[in-house]
Amino acid sequence: MLKKGLLAIVLVFGLGRELNLKAQQNKGLTTEQIIQSRYHSFTDSTKRKIEAFFDYHQQIGNFNGTYLMFSNDSIIYGSRGYAIYSNLDSVEPGDLFQLASVSKIFTAMSVMMLHQDGYLNIDDSVHWYIPELENKGVTIRQLLSHTSGLPDYFYADYPKGFFPEGQTHMTNEQVVEVINLQGKRKYTKQGFYHYCNTNYAFLSLIVERLSHKDFRTFVRDHICKSAEMKYSHIANFDSLPLVNYPVQGYNKWSVFDDNIFNGTTGDKGVYSNVFEMFMLDRALKGSYILHEATKQEMWTPQTVTSSDGYYSLGWRIKYIDGKKWVFHNGWWKGFRTYFWRCLDEDKSFVVLTNNVDGRFLSTLQMVHLLD
Repeated sequence: MLKKGLLAIVLVFGLGRELNLKAQQNKGLTTEQIIQSRYHSFTDSTKRKIEAFFDYHQQIGNFNGTYLMFSNDSIIYGSRGYAIYSNLDSVEPGDLFQLASVSKIFTAMSVMMLHQDGYLNIDDSVHWYIPELENKGVTIRQLLSHTSGLPDYFYADYPKGFFPEGQTHMTNEQVVEVINLQGKRKYTKQGFYHYCNTNYAFLSLIVERLSHKDFRTFVRDHICKSAEMKYSHIANFDSLPLVNYPVQGYNKWSVFDDNIFNGTTGDKGVYSNVFEMFMLDRALKGSYILHEATKQEMWTPQTVTSSDGYYSLGWRIKYIDGKKWVFHNGWWKGFRTYFWRCLDEDKSFVVLTNNVDGRFLSTLQMVHLLD
């Protein structure tokens, strides 16, 4: 036991030294510069193919935003369009975008960290951590996999006077309160897939109660710092109003205003850019944030979502040409987002947009851009 303990200390010390050395090497560099120093450019033909894809979709009104595509040490990134339409401010690759439901992967990773460290088991009853929830039969795994049957708080029935006068943003505790008020017709069949934002608001609350940290702080300390994501964060519009963000969400030329649901965390609210999401992709290649066994558990299909898709624990899964891709897309108030990673090859892409005019980009086409 003593030898094993000493070995663990040596390994932790060595890892800490390696991370510290990496931090010293990167000191003073922007994330873009760090990425440029580590990776190569695509061949001219692949570069032209990728740029032509985004040029075309900008021209037909489907793309306004930023992108980064990676395959086997080759990388390309860029941007098209405007950050704020009224000012005709050009969007830049390093601009922060609301990740919408891509935020759910941060919540899932947070829960899986607590799971691997023994603070919870994903098959625990949610009632153990949220005792005020009147539905006693839901597990953490069901929250993670969208099989809880709970109503979505976006579409709940809110009684008159539910929000105190002057309140501008909802809290996660109030999500529990409003779910307790819903009738049976608002529920779906437990054990079957039904995508529901309530699940991830509850998971955020569980992380807070177990860690004794605000969820924003937990994600910053345990994910963003470890992955060298310097500017990524979960928005707090009470501290920094939505209008102050340099990238706004649009439908054509109409900007989406702030709304009361912007106060909840877990289901949305993370702001990041393509560079820092790529840094998260790189961090997930290692085992510092999540152990290999934990990642494999997180990326094991839990339920069927379509003829060729699955939902695992916070991630969607597709097998394309025999290769396993884990990913999440998002939509929220003008932002459409895509974060895809191939587990069988070293490929990934991040696409962040801030205009919902037009149709979604074809993710299959983007996957094949990396062929």
